[in-house]
Amino acid sequence: MKTQSIPLFKPAARLLSAALLLAVAAGCSKSEEVVAPTIANEALTTTILTLTNTANPSDVVTAQWEQLLDNKGQPLPPDVSKANLALKANATYTGQLGVLDKSQTPTFDVGKEIGESRTTYHHFFYQPLPTNQSYVIPAPTGADTYPTPIPTPLPSTTPLNLTVTTTDVDTNSPPLPLGLKTSFKTGAASTGYLRVVLRHQPNTKDGTYAPGSTDLDVGLNVTIQ
Repeated sequence: MKTQSIPLFKPAARLLSAALLLAVAAGCSKSEEVVAPTIANEALTTTILTLTNTANPSDVVTAQWEQLLDNKGQPLPPDVSKANLALKANATYTGQLGVLDKSQTPTFDVGKEIGESRTTYHHFFYQPLPTNQSYVIPAPTGADTYPTPIPTPLPSTTPLNLTVTTTDVDTNSPPLPLGLKTSFKTGAASTGYLRVVLRHQPNTKDGTYAPGSTDLDVGLNVTIQ
């Protein structure tokens, strides 16, 4: 498995504004590097979510969150200009998540690597926000993620009418959810955010969010109309 020379990617804090939720992309912690097989410390620079309307396969929606590195391996300000999802109300979409490391040449497809050989200890979680449901992902404290943390409780605005269901599983026995493939179901018109988190759970993955540490934490604007 390949490794690279750039340092572990623990970018600085992000911000959450009324217009846009930003996030953190991070590499594996040092304590997790000792597990077998050796885990490469990719810079998870680019997250791309692609949704296809099941009623109209030509209706494809994508959103991208990206934070590249400078020539010293330090994270540049994130580019969230494409971190927007515009979905139809009362529709169903099939989702495919991609994660890339553009600091490498050629670009390294981290999502593909996870799907092919790292499924047993990775798990992607999705949390529509605001929500009137239980938190799948604990609200961040702001200590190392958001300078302006997601309020807890979240703003008392209309919940985002979006349900995300993971549809793929890993190679554990019995199989556990992975999260690269999903089903998105929208309800009535609403707006909010979608938080996408990758948890790194070596030897502890159990289908819940709790074990392990966070490798990736990004947010997308969502409009259902």
